[in-house]
Amino acid sequence: MQRVITEHQIPTGDFRQIKYVGAIENNVDNGDSMPVWRLEPDSPYVQQFSARPIDSWTEVMIDVKDPGSPETLARLKRAVEARLMQQLGIYPPDE
Repeated sequence: MQRVITEHQIPTGDFRQIKYVGAIENNVDNGDSMPVWRLEPDSPYVQQFSARPIDSWTEVMIDVKDPGSPETLARLKRAVEARLMQQLGIYPPDE
């Protein structure tokens, strides 16, 4: 299964049981999305989010204006990882 969101939906999105996050443009995924984040099978997220097989997890495509830009991909990755950490209840130490 796949769903498309905007960048503004990342902070409130549910990224549990997501195996792949890609960047696309104009809500179109022709199979050539730019990888933003991918769940590795040995990741600790797997055990914390579900016992279901990863193959049944969802893919999320983020619709952005410039999906091939390294700056955009880095920004999206930071936002997705921050949301995952929040959903896991892991907060960075105060600086």
